[in-house]
Amino acid sequence: MKIKPEDAARLLAYICVISIGTTWLFPIFWAFSSAFKYDIDIFNPAMVIPPRWTLDNFKEPYFKPIFLTWIGNSFIVSGITTVIVILISVPAGHILARARSKFYHILSRILIFAYLFPSTFLVVGFIRLLGAFGMLNSYLGVVLAYVAFNAPYVIYLVYSYMFAIPEELEEALLVDGYTKFHVLTKLIFPLSFPVIVTGVLWTFMQSWNEVLYALVILSSPNLMTAPIGMATLQPGESITPWGTLWAFSLIYSIPPLIVFYALQQYYITGIMRGAVKAA
Repeated sequence: MKIKPEDAARLLAYICVISIGTTWLFPIFWAFSSAFKYDIDIFNPAMVIPPRWTLDNFKEPYFKPIFLTWIGNSFIVSGITTVIVILISVPAGHILARARSKFYHILSRILIFAYLFPSTFLVVGFIRLLGAFGMLNSYLGVVLAYVAFNAPYVIYLVYSYMFAIPEELEEALLVDGYTKFHVLTKLIFPLSFPVIVTGVLWTFMQSWNEVLYALVILSSPNLMTAPIGMATLQPGESITPWGTLWAFSLIYSIPPLIVFYALQQYYITGIMRGAVKAA
């Protein structure tokens, strides 16, 4: 039986999708199952599916109260960073999109250029600056660093999205006696909801998973975010509690998954509409 070229191409595409999907899903399944394994079973290749399940990794004395403190710290840092970035980015993106000056056009390009610098390139300068103002080992220091790295991208997203909102709507409100602040709060923020959600998800995820700056800024165990706290569970003088580490990782991964799943529709809409209008 002769296989048609289009059928062969479709079969090859299915094989590629299944292979890539398996490559991505296997580590996730391994992490999930390892959270319910005894330490002795975790690195046994023959025990991908646990032969015996346990919840001990989620209980004391293995699962310590400070783990929840670290997760709470991650919520505080990520939440504050996200709020500040959105409050800065929406007005800034709106101004850049509506301005007629060549200066603002150049500034919009500088935002993307600034975002191209890797965080490792700027870490020493940031640490010296925060140290000079006494902001090391504090939430404020981490939040300022995260805002500095996330705001340029979100501002550009909002700037691109603003072209989807007719200027006539803003002019009509101004003619009716509303101030520019009212235009921003009553028109721009509501109509920009999809791109705001995109900025929220982007900033929250980046802040939630960031390691480098939290590692060099925070030193007190009670202020550490979860990724840094997990690093303290690595081998030292004692044996690493791998089961507890996997359990901690599982709990830590649940909040962003829930948030992204709930808002994914708006995230995609914000990305696509902003990209199309900017083009």
